[in-house]
Amino acid sequence: MTVAFTSFPGTPDSVAAARRFVVGAVRLCPRSTAPDEVVERAELITSELATNAIRHTRSGDPGGFFKVRVHVDTRGVRTEVRTLHPRLWQSAPRVLKPEDPFREHGRGLLLVDQLATEWGTLSPWEEGVYFHLTWP
Repeated sequence: MTVAFTSFPGTPDSVAAARRFVVGAVRLCPRSTAPDEVVERAELITSELATNAIRHTRSGDPGGFFKVRVHVDTRGVRTEVRTLHPRLWQSAPRVLKPEDPFREHGRGLLLVDQLATEWGTLSPWEEGVYFHLTWP
């Protein structure tokens, strides 16, 4: 298993950097045989989770940051987006069905739910969300 991790400032331009980091980690892992479709899914899910980290947690506050950790082996990739504490008025991540199908925001976790093999929140003492993608 190969593990790669790094931190990003809690700014909007860090979302693209996080995507590149995850794609690079999956593609450069010597044991990875991830199909292109899986790499593309990992890229999209990372984008959604990094955006949520900045928008919905203290990671997006001035001086905030988020961390990305990628575990890659021969059959799958698990990625974690670790955040600072949620803002007081927000609860744990959950999938919402948007009332307005043309709404611009509010579909991120719905996409994650559809694309990931498995996903969820990290343990109670760790803030953040993980996703797991597998391939045959």
